Amino acid sequence: MAVVVVIVVVVLLVVNAGGDDKDGNASRSGSAGTSADEGGRGAAKAQEAGAGTGRDEGGSARDAGGGAGGDGRNGAAEDAGLPEGYARVKDKRFHFSVALPDGWKRTGIAGRNSGGKYAAPGGGHPRIQIDHTGTPGSDAAGAWRKQEPAVRGASPGYKSLGIRTVGWRGYPTVADWHFLRKENGKKVHVLNRGFKVDAENGYAILITCEADAWQDKECETLRKTAFRTFKPL
Repeated sequence: MAVVVVIVVVVLLVVNAGGDDKDGNASRSGSAGTSADEGGRGAAKAQEAGAGTGRDEGGSARDAGGGAGGDGRNGAAEDAGLPEGYARVKDKRFHFSVALPDGWKRTGIAGRNSGGKYAAPGGGHPRIQIDHTGTPGSDAAGAWRKQEPAVRGASPGYKSLGIRTVGWRGYPTVADWHFLRKENGKKVHVLNRGFKVDAENGYAILITCEADAWQDKECETLRKTAFRTFKPL
């Protein structure tokens, strides 16, 4: 099943490399461990990428709490600590909830019904895509590396910033893939985190911001809040 997941993820990346997909035409985001739509069909691959250790981007094990089944927190207490202007969104179709900026909506479906894409009204950047798969693999980092050649070929201006395993929430396999590429003439920075929650649930959280704004408060808050508040459903 891991091989199948990887193939699906690659397809998604190729489809979405040109920019934002609209109204369900997005390339499948790799439901297994990383979002393919926005940055590399990572969902499936991430799921395959084995767990590892390392520094995670935008979140840490202590922020996440809990083990493979969820984040181990009381939802009401967690939401009380959300950044100003954020609210929790539940996506039952793709089996997750996460806190996003007020007003953000699901703007499209990734790939072949593999995930949801969210952004502010009017689209643009930053944006987030979250994919889900029911057949996660066991080596997230390895899956990303196998997928990288296809993403590179489909992404104008592609530049890898590294693929690494990270320790996050005690999940069995997690990998972060950072890279740059051009979308609609703009250089963007993509972080694609793929991870396996359990034998039947793998996800990819793909966050895209303009490269020059990666360290700005808006993008940093989006990343940290997404990783802290994400919950499998």
